[in-house]
Amino acid sequence: MDEKPHIEYPCWWTYAIVGPDEEDLRLAAGQIAKVAPHRVIFSKLSAHKRYASLHVEIQVVSEEERLRMFDAFRSDPRVKFVL
Repeated sequence: MDEKPHIEYPCWWTYAIVGPDEEDLRLAAGQIAKVAPHRVIFSKLSAHKRYASLHVEIQVVSEEERLRMFDAFRSDPRVKFVL
């Protein structure tokens, strides 16, 4: 039984994004979030400092928008991983 969780919109949703360059990740976050209220918070560097991770909190108004943002992060070449 795969029941979807109930999410009330609008809400703040956090995406964790990982990539080799923190500044590129910040630029990607700003371009993807555009005019939606958002915050970008540094999370950490990998052990060998090859990757940075950021938490991007975006106010989303619907499930469609939440999934669209996820897909936009996933398809951005500056972002290697998104959770």
